[in-house]
Amino acid sequence: MMDRLRLMETFVRVVETGNFSAVAREERTTQSAVSKQVQALETMLGAKLLVRSTRSHALTEAGKRYYERCRQVLDTLEEARVEVQRTENEISGVLRVAAPVSFGRLHIVPRLKGFFERYPQLKIDLQLDDGFVDLVVGGIDLAFRVGELKDSRLIARRIGTAHRAVLASPDYLARHGEPQHPADLRDHQCIVYTGLANLNEWRFQDEDGGQHTVRIKGNLQSNSSEAIRQAIIEGIGICYTPQWVYGDDIRAGRVKAILTRYRAPPLPLNVVFQPARRPSIKISHFVSYFAEEFARDPDISPMLAADGAPHDAFGKLGNGYSNGRGQV
Repeated sequence: MMDRLRLMETFVRVVETGNFSAVAREERTTQSAVSKQVQALETMLGAKLLVRSTRSHALTEAGKRYYERCRQVLDTLEEARVEVQRTENEISGVLRVAAPVSFGRLHIVPRLKGFFERYPQLKIDLQLDDGFVDLVVGGIDLAFRVGELKDSRLIARRIGTAHRAVLASPDYLARHGEPQHPADLRDHQCIVYTGLANLNEWRFQDEDGGQHTVRIKGNLQSNSSEAIRQAIIEGIGICYTPQWVYGDDIRAGRVKAILTRYRAPPLPLNVVFQPARRPSIKISHFVSYFAEEFARDPDISPMLAADGAPHDAFGKLGNGYSNGRGQV
């Protein structure tokens, strides 16, 4: 039984690290020895788990299914170990977290001090990237994702809302004038963030509930929210963005919210993780902590219910999980 568990652990690490050599370094052994362990597991199962080439490997369909089962078994064993050895306030280990660059810089890192004070034995491996992050390939435990989620096999939990605004610098508005209606945006330099769907169409709702969709254009687009922020401050154009990126800039007068009589549809903020993993103790504590923090932040608080109480698609904020809908 122990031999089989050892082989399962090796197979899972090969899948999550992406190569045999990385696992060999972790286990202080040779790449050949790791390869032989995976081959032994395949022989034991009577099925091919990986298709190998000279530089990479890919999971077979059987391999994908077996990986998910292995991950469930190993996570369950890890949870049992933690529950026996630690109290809930002494959870330990490493939690690998992925998030968009600006969101991580502005809303995760500033809150980590309080998190570590509560859970001093837990280590966070924070990976910031505005592009798509594959949780399996990257060995990521959970990821923050902003925007409507596409169909996927990920599990999602709604923990907040990204309220959006249209912003420009005072310098840009002085040179080009301030739009008074969404249709006026057609005559302006609009900077596009390529990480969202419908990137050239900006949607608005007026005070009477009327809908306005504007197809915009401009000289600059980028997959980096940090680059777009700097471009706005430099007066290059107008952006349509979550306002939490620019809270300090608005307060300092570096940028100005415009078209404020028109509401831009907000974006959901979710955490997602692999369906093969039940929310472990450390994931549950991490998510609950940030859900509580975000509920107090007006820039990323959840949408309000009719009675003014915060809620989300799964009931009161922080109480529910659902089948996810993938990356924005």
